[in-house]
Amino acid sequence: MEDPVKILEKWISAESYIVVGKDISRVDALDKIFGRAMFTEDYFVDYMIGNALFIKQVLSTYPHAKIKGIDYKKALEVPGVVRVITAHDIPGENQVGYAIPDQPLLAEGKIRYPGEVIALIAAVDFEKAFKASEEVLVHYEPLPYVLDPLEAMRRNDILVHDERGSNIAFTTRVRKGNIEEGFSKAHVIVENEYRLHHQEHAYLETEAALAIPESEGRVTVIGTIQYPHLGQRIVSRVLGVPASRVKIVAPYIGGGFGGKDDEGPLVCAKAALVAYLTGKPAFLIYSREDSIRIHPKREAAIIRYKSGADVNGKLTAIDVTIIHDTGAYANRAPFILWRATMHASGSYEVPHAKVDGYAVYTNKVYQGSFRGFGNLSIQFAAERQMDLLAERLGLDPVEFRLRNILKEGSYTITNQLLDHSVGVAETLKKVAENADWWKKREEYKKFNEASQRFKRGIGVAIGWHGISTSRAVPDWSNAYVKVELDGSVVVYTGIVEMGQGSPVSSHAQIVAEALGVPLEFIRVVQGSTEAPDSGATHASRGTGIGGIGVLVAATKIRERLTQLASRILNVDPGEIEFRDGRVYWRRNPEMGLSWRELVREAYARGIELSATGYFFLPKGKFDDTIGQGFAYPAYSYIVLIAEVEVDTWTGDIRVLRVYPGLAAGKIINPKQVEGQIEGAVVQAIGYTLMEKLYFDDKGNIVNTNFTDYVIPTAKDIPEIYKPVFVEDKYRYGAFGAKGVGEMAMIPGPASIVNAVAFALGVNITFTPLTPWSVLELIGVLKGRCST
Repeated sequence: MEDPVKILEKWISAESYIVVGKDISRVDALDKIFGRAMFTEDYFVDYMIGNALFIKQVLSTYPHAKIKGIDYKKALEVPGVVRVITAHDIPGENQVGYAIPDQPLLAEGKIRYPGEVIALIAAVDFEKAFKASEEVLVHYEPLPYVLDPLEAMRRNDILVHDERGSNIAFTTRVRKGNIEEGFSKAHVIVENEYRLHHQEHAYLETEAALAIPESEGRVTVIGTIQYPHLGQRIVSRVLGVPASRVKIVAPYIGGGFGGKDDEGPLVCAKAALVAYLTGKPAFLIYSREDSIRIHPKREAAIIRYKSGADVNGKLTAIDVTIIHDTGAYANRAPFILWRATMHASGSYEVPHAKVDGYAVYTNKVYQGSFRGFGNLSIQFAAERQMDLLAERLGLDPVEFRLRNILKEGSYTITNQLLDHSVGVAETLKKVAENADWWKKREEYKKFNEASQRFKRGIGVAIGWHGISTSRAVPDWSNAYVKVELDGSVVVYTGIVEMGQGSPVSSHAQIVAEALGVPLEFIRVVQGSTEAPDSGATHASRGTGIGGIGVLVAATKIRERLTQLASRILNVDPGEIEFRDGRVYWRRNPEMGLSWRELVREAYARGIELSATGYFFLPKGKFDDTIGQGFAYPAYSYIVLIAEVEVDTWTGDIRVLRVYPGLAAGKIINPKQVEGQIEGAVVQAIGYTLMEKLYFDDKGNIVNTNFTDYVIPTAKDIPEIYKPVFVEDKYRYGAFGAKGVGEMAMIPGPASIVNAVAFALGVNITFTPLTPWSVLELIGVLKGRCST
């Protein structure tokens, strides 16, 4: 059975599983608990301290200016300084733009935001590198700058990128049906402008890379990166050497959330550049302040949303404008905006839709990948609209959603037919029952009538998220599996471990299931360019898609061993069972041999016990001119119900309880998925209630540390109930799995804000809900009551 589709069909249709779907402890848990797990800085400390050069970055202090000259003579005079590197020293191409070739690795000609990297100082220790960075004198010619995306759209006299002739970096659109007809059928119409803010990734480990030069012009880089093969391509381009001479290794990563998908290749390229030019190992690690100033953020968004529903509670039309503050460089803005545009309806059927999206350059830190990737802000707007429409129609919010929810046979706003794997309606019903939704709504109404200081609310929100890359953009899965003579198994995958557990746990479970061997027999080699290119560890694809190649490779080996066992036992191949380290006849389990015995026999008979697993994801056509067609291979769905308490004296909001439900295909490891949901819920609480980047009048980020950039602590974590799982298997996922990691982040803010709006009886169109903003809302409420 070599056909990957048939392999997937076989495993998806299995009646039961041995380890898939079971709560399995992470294989890396003890190493991380006891400090044995190696992160990038550990490799430097353990092996390179005293031998490697330290790198300090020189950052711009202006939002927009021409670079007239860089004087670093005094920096070179600092004892211990080996070299100062600028754009002119780059041997290859000074271009690292992702979607649009608009971004240099080191600023060249002009700078476009405060914090842009201008030069690299290489010295024998960090103190000398830091001192030398203060001696670099950059001669600027200040230029007019623009910080507001609405102003930037109007201005052609101030251009962040002169060569583009406009500050609009990218546009998107959807045209489905006729919105005039749709709104004419509406009984109620709701229209709002929503404003959502930047978010800092705030990962525990800042960006870092250790580059080691080798013979023949080769270089190895150990770095905090989510996609080693992308890093390989960018380092190759910057150095001007073949990709085969660049090796990238991602060790354990202390949090990524998308930020190290964007900045990871750049930090690797900067360390590699220094190592390549000096011939010495080089180490770069961002301070917390530099990390916050330099690396991309979740997009700030302005969303104008108009939606209508008829007297029967059915949506009739939406008219949406999405404006993203792209910042100085496009990076992944076109893909982020595209995803937001195609998800603008929420997880609902809408017959008439008009959506326009704009990614707009400004002279601020640029936007990038973040858990939820363009979808959080648009689902916030869509889910607020659903609550407001339900209120206007006199319908319960859950009931209104159920009348419009996507199901098998539905068409999305891009006219993509959802022919299977659509479990969101069932999930919503189960979560509402689990949360005792209808009873709590009535209880909290009575509580709020009786209580003056404290108000309580319960809110629901749904998120849907296209899995894999969009449209016909190629996506694949690739892995290599080999069985050693002693029966142990080694798995090679490019998927990276950054806390989510995809390669080290779920991939190991996949192999254990396919080969029937204990988990302790399996070692996963992950996050290296010496493994096959498995695609990026992003877009919630690490297990569902990244695991396909692993499953295909392991199944190929199983089939070869099945044929051998059939000959040895003289039974039909269809009656051979692999389980618990034994291979036996299903009718008589005593008739068999151990896994290790079978492997030794295979080696003796010259049967190959290594295999590559490759799967190219089937996709469809898409017309970008009208935003119609095949958008994503599959969608995962999540429902969150949140309960909150608001202190009207202080403006403080406490999230009391959260009830999650997930429709994401087969759940490979429920315990691991629970952890992903819990982490995303906490991250969503931070975004909704406290996290915000503050910019001064020149675009500088003011709160560049965890004293001033506030994130949740253990005291802020609510009771998070055990999730409801609806296993709506996807035909092209490993065992039918879809994506999980981003899901709870997407509707998290909307569920909390819907609960607060219910508690206070006000319309909320912004985030974050800081105490002072809540007090302003209450003031508005009191003003309305007094009139």
